[in-house]
Amino acid sequence: MRQNETPFLDAVLNYIKKGIIPFHTPGHIQGRGVNRKFLEFWPKALAGDLAEVEHPKSHHDYDAVRKEAEDLLAELYGAKRSFFLCNGTTEGIQALCLAFLKENSTVLLPRNAHRSIVGGLILTGAKPRWVYPRVDQSWGMATVVDTETWLEESRGVDAAFHLYPNYFGMCQDLENQVLDNVPNLVDEAHGPHFQFSDRLPPCALEYNITAAVQSTHKILSSLTQSSWMHVKIETAVLKIEKALSIIESTSPNFLLWASLDAARALEAENPKRFDDLIERVNNLKAEIKQIEGLKIFELDGHEEIKAIDPLKLIISATDLGLNGFELKDELRLRGIMPELAETGWVLFIITPSHQKQELDSLKQALEDIARGMNKVKSSNHKFTDYPRLKARLTPKEAFFSAGESKDLTKTNGLIATEMVVPYPPGIPLVMPGEEITKEVIELIQYYQSLGWFIRGLEDKTAKKIRVL
Repeated sequence: MRQNETPFLDAVLNYIKKGIIPFHTPGHIQGRGVNRKFLEFWPKALAGDLAEVEHPKSHHDYDAVRKEAEDLLAELYGAKRSFFLCNGTTEGIQALCLAFLKENSTVLLPRNAHRSIVGGLILTGAKPRWVYPRVDQSWGMATVVDTETWLEESRGVDAAFHLYPNYFGMCQDLENQVLDNVPNLVDEAHGPHFQFSDRLPPCALEYNITAAVQSTHKILSSLTQSSWMHVKIETAVLKIEKALSIIESTSPNFLLWASLDAARALEAENPKRFDDLIERVNNLKAEIKQIEGLKIFELDGHEEIKAIDPLKLIISATDLGLNGFELKDELRLRGIMPELAETGWVLFIITPSHQKQELDSLKQALEDIARGMNKVKSSNHKFTDYPRLKARLTPKEAFFSAGESKDLTKTNGLIATEMVVPYPPGIPLVMPGEEITKEVIELIQYYQSLGWFIRGLEDKTAKKIRVL
């Protein structure tokens, strides 16, 4: 390879040149929806990639300026303290783990938690107690944990980590799942916008939680890898502040912090942005429902789902003979890129940056696909449930153990020392310390056959896994 080549930069530029309409993160959609002042700033971004600021009142201390911006954020959300994060929601989740978990403490978790929480377990030595979400077999989809099961499993735990909402915008009954006398920590990565419309699910801060972390870049307008955290309980602020000081970079990215400040200002200045968007999306859904062969996921028959984000659009074309991956490919050929494809459907994230022309383009692409397909049901639809594996060691014990790489087909009954994570959405099938079963081996092979990216493994082909 010649050293003057730039393969990553070229790949990004090629995506831009193709003019694809993104219905995936980040939420600003290639700069279509950012704060006006930030848009004016961006041509000066290289000059703004700094390690110092001009702020005479604070003697040029960037931490003082950051705190001013974070105070405005806390005021907007009604938090006791808010923090800017420049290593994504992962940074916030792992800081919460460090603040409230310790060696061999037990934390209650939904099995469809993001891999970043597993990283927190590895850092702290805590033990997970998994609660499995309900499943919708007709869609091949895990939804949320129901309250009765969650509370049954909660006896004797030292903390609870809630997933609200899940990747697909589904919200469990958080109000009744908050536990007494333990920290209630919330991965609210996909809900930073809930604060800004009564037509969206309630923000997690409306409930009796300890703290919540939100991926501002997913739906709002900050840059990728920027997030923020809100603390609701005053006595938790110092613990979290100390934990963040251990894991956040000592060379913070001012561009990310600036984008967070601008994202906060944009929402404060435009309180009706999401109400207007929801109207556009509801009109789009009504039009899609008229397209023969397409289905939209709705709440009917799901009493475990308390609310759902109307801006997460899940569409199935199995009645057209297309599984989710094939539908994604057909959309990509027509200049549309969804957030995620699974076996039976695709997920679109719609943000205020999507205007009428982008939504019209999506509708037209779907109509074109439906016209060109035979109305034959797909036989490739298969639900991939989360396997119920036995934990033989804590994630920390397994992760730091000496292991060896073995052929996946020969690992039945052995203990994994690494994660197996189909990506997206980034939810591990196998955690470090769990015993591998024939079922999960077949499931990994099934994902491989679909061409799904599998991360977390030393072997990037996912044909081998490290075991004790």
